[in-house]
Amino acid sequence: MTRKYLPTRRDALRVGTLGALGLSLADYLRLAEGSELQPKADACIFLHLAGGPSHLDTFDMKPKAPAEEQGEFKSIQSSMPELRVCEHLPKMAKVIDRFALLRGVSHSAGAHPQANQYLYSGNRPSPAIIYPAHGSVLTKERPSDADLPSYVAVPGGDMTPGFLGIAYAPLNTTAIPKKGQPFEMRGLALEEGTSLAKVRSRDKLLADLDTTFRETDSGSELLTAMDRFGRKAQEMILSPRAREAFDVGRESQAMIDLFEADDLSQSMLLALRLVEHGVRFVTITHAGWDTHLDNFTNLKGKLLPAFDAAMSSLVEAMQQKGLSDRVLVVASGEMGRTPTINKNAGRDHWPRAMWTLMTGGGVKTGQLIGGTDEKGHGPDDATDMTPDDLAASLYHALGVDHRHEYYTATGRPVILVPEGRVIEGLFA
Repeated sequence: MTRKYLPTRRDALRVGTLGALGLSLADYLRLAEGSELQPKADACIFLHLAGGPSHLDTFDMKPKAPAEEQGEFKSIQSSMPELRVCEHLPKMAKVIDRFALLRGVSHSAGAHPQANQYLYSGNRPSPAIIYPAHGSVLTKERPSDADLPSYVAVPGGDMTPGFLGIAYAPLNTTAIPKKGQPFEMRGLALEEGTSLAKVRSRDKLLADLDTTFRETDSGSELLTAMDRFGRKAQEMILSPRAREAFDVGRESQAMIDLFEADDLSQSMLLALRLVEHGVRFVTITHAGWDTHLDNFTNLKGKLLPAFDAAMSSLVEAMQQKGLSDRVLVVASGEMGRTPTINKNAGRDHWPRAMWTLMTGGGVKTGQLIGGTDEKGHGPDDATDMTPDDLAASLYHALGVDHRHEYYTATGRPVILVPEGRVIEGLFA
């Protein structure tokens, strides 16, 4: 795939002219886009398959690969005529045409911490700077209403706000709903015997004390973040809407029945409810995909059935709720797995080839974008996609310019995703 936005000689002349006018490269690139970005989506659900799913045993099977690399699973026909998928993804096989499947996404970060940081931010890890996760950026650029969190992590994870500061960190649920049971976010529910009037009175006292001692630590980034957290917490505690947003027990019985009882499906239901009520960004972390040991047993026994049920239920629920246009969904691991099967019947780290699923938020569904070579060892000759491009495309859907220039606490200018390109053909 040809990368976009390669500068021409005319572009270079324009950059020189704009530079004389005092405009930065980021300013120029924004002008080159032609107009202010209009969001295609109001919110995003980002599913991280932590550890990295095997691309060769899911959506990128290679029947012509050597026998020692093919693995144990057979393929089945999907709703995309040109795509066969793993036999243990029968539900997704039927609805895969409601997604865009990106194959051959590639990078070189072979360790989980670095690969995770790359996936979450769209920037290669650097010792000089920590880039913010997507949800932190959206919290800054398009925050939710005052009584709702902008960024929620279910149940948590290692997403970081990076140079934006801790005021833009996600709210971790620390727990996952249980099917058929009310779910209360810890810290939002009022303790027995505590009234809203008591909460307001206590907060007024704390505010008075804060004002008294404020001058001793003025200018502290930590105190600024704590102030923001405190104000947000108060708004949420006093807001019935916030408590209702987290309570999946308020969903209709038909919607509850649509989702399985396992952790991933219940996390999906919670995420969907949160974005429906106004939360901007929800990250779901589903662990277990680092299958160095017993890859096929783990995939067949628990990982693929859970993923198959949760993703197919989510896309159906989005349609029923009328959210398919306004909510972007992204599902990806931080890497793929080795074509070679190791001595423990597992597959090891392989960042050279991975896949990503996207739907909603203006995504043109029913298409394959990119690909891998005949054996699935790496991208084919026409594919050139990286986590930078995934991030640029995500921001594009959410109405955030990925070339926007920020400043760190030390005053250093930083472009949000300098190497990213919106993936050609991804959006309708």
